[in-house]
Amino acid sequence: MAENENEGGAQWRRAWARGTLLGLAVGDAFGTTLEFEVREAPPFPTLATGPHTDMVGGGPFNVAPGQVTDDTQMASCLALSLKEHGRFNAPDVAQRYVAWVPHAFDIGNLTHASLSMLARGVSLGDAARRAWIQSERRTAGNGSLMRTAPIGVALAENADSRRLAALADSAITHFDPRCRLACAAFDAAIARAASGPVEPSVMLDAAREELEEATRTLINLTPTDGLDVERARVALASDLDFASREDPDLYGPDLHLHRHQGFVRVAFRLAFWELLHAPTFEAALVDAVNRGGDADTNGAITGALVGARLGEEAIPAAWRARVLDALMEGPPGPLRDLYHPRRLLELDPDQAR
Repeated sequence: MAENENEGGAQWRRAWARGTLLGLAVGDAFGTTLEFEVREAPPFPTLATGPHTDMVGGGPFNVAPGQVTDDTQMASCLALSLKEHGRFNAPDVAQRYVAWVPHAFDIGNLTHASLSMLARGVSLGDAARRAWIQSERRTAGNGSLMRTAPIGVALAENADSRRLAALADSAITHFDPRCRLACAAFDAAIARAASGPVEPSVMLDAAREELEEATRTLINLTPTDGLDVERARVALASDLDFASREDPDLYGPDLHLHRHQGFVRVAFRLAFWELLHAPTFEAALVDAVNRGGDADTNGAITGALVGARLGEEAIPAAWRARVLDALMEGPPGPLRDLYHPRRLLELDPDQAR
């Protein structure tokens, strides 16, 4: 019996890891078709069921069906670093991000600003902070949340290491505490599903608990930003509360899927709402993406979170195949060989502890 239980646990762990990582890539590739669009969708809690229901590519970057964008490409950089080092290595991750920039056809403003400073020799601890201060401490994009899932997979068993890695990875490009705490809470929710299928409420509780722990950690790391960190905690805690309601209030004056597209709190709240309310992976992704806005990143973040709960087999097989086969018949090159979703799946969830 024990042997069968161990085998079952290992099978689930693989399904959970691949569900998380493929969920990210599938959400990215599915959503890029509607990226930046203003779409009409039914009011919450009614789920959108279309019109975008298949992975067809196109969109503002005219990608091939199944081709991914910056969300997955940056996550692949992170995953390969975690694989090589068996832990989070901030200088190595930052170097990989900087090397990726010349190949990026889709890159956020804050990500570009921070990585450009790093390329010019600004220190790892200072580049993103400078970019944040230059925005008058207002910019809090979703560009670190979209790529953070490999940390939740690789460091699922070590809460302290996972927390520090999530906070540090975000700080390479997105120093705002809302971004950093969102990453820590998101990775904790993913990690909670590692040992076996759980109810969505269990993952929500893990995110809530992590917000408290990560807040204390971040205040210790950056005591001069303590007030900003506490305000960030309150804001993200309210996002989790709204995610548990029938209407997450994502078409309001404070948070709006279209007017505030790219804001980390929009993606964070929407992903947890889908986790708690959508019955299947496909339903979650179709709804999140058909609401428009930053559709590829909303899709990637939702896909990783829901994929962690439901596992690989919950992701439509045709979508998985399209993502893994995209660009593979073309000539060798970085987008095909280095920043491809296949590289994400090289991450062994039992390698780093």
